[in-house]
Amino acid sequence: MPEWLVLILSITGIVCFMMMMVPQIFKNWRSQSTDGMSLALIITWHVAAVLTTAYFAAAPNISVLVALSIFVFAGCCGVCESQVLAYRPSRKHEKNNSCCVVLGVSTLLLAVSAAVACALFAAFRAMPADATYVVGNVLPSILLGAGFLPQMYEFISRRSVQGYSFGVTVFDLVGCSANTAVIFAPAGVVAQEALKESAPFLAIIAMHIVLLALAVLIKCCCSAGGETGSSKTVEVACVVAEC
Repeated sequence: MPEWLVLILSITGIVCFMMMMVPQIFKNWRSQSTDGMSLALIITWHVAAVLTTAYFAAAPNISVLVALSIFVFAGCCGVCESQVLAYRPSRKHEKNNSCCVVLGVSTLLLAVSAAVACALFAAFRAMPADATYVVGNVLPSILLGAGFLPQMYEFISRRSVQGYSFGVTVFDLVGCSANTAVIFAPAGVVAQEALKESAPFLAIIAMHIVLLALAVLIKCCCSAGGETGSSKTVEVACVVAEC
């Protein structure tokens, strides 16, 4: 693969990761609500982002852009968390103050994230390499994958996909695909090693596919069941969505 193409893919992966939560932030702001967005998803991804930021910052070959992009992602997760507080139903009559709440809480969460990342950075520098890899790479990968489960539950329990921005999915799929391509790009790459390194990206892609399939099932099948009330196939699909 040409070096210029690898560079473009690398930049694409970094930019997509930085921008991933922006569609969700905009959707929440436009509707002045976070209904349908799983807070557990955001918190899980936030924790994973802080761990990964410290891991890449503490790596022997520090990638400043990668670490910065992940920290920006953590900051965006903090904005979503602050929106949950600002747009809660009890504050409907205080819409004028919602921006102040988002700004204040987001700033506080960003400061806390930075402090935790710095502490983890120092810990990773002192820990054995194997332990650092598990805590800073494996654990965040598990958290990123597990974070999809609360959002899937949100879809199923509400039988609706309203409130979740699929722009998040688009950015994540493009970014993970680009990063996977970069890993497999070198001419002498060992397929087994590349597959191991790209496993987190491939897992995230798989989870997004499952999320999209579930969304299509709920959006199409259950709405069709509400309109006709006679299709046995649709009824079964809706029952599965409820379970």
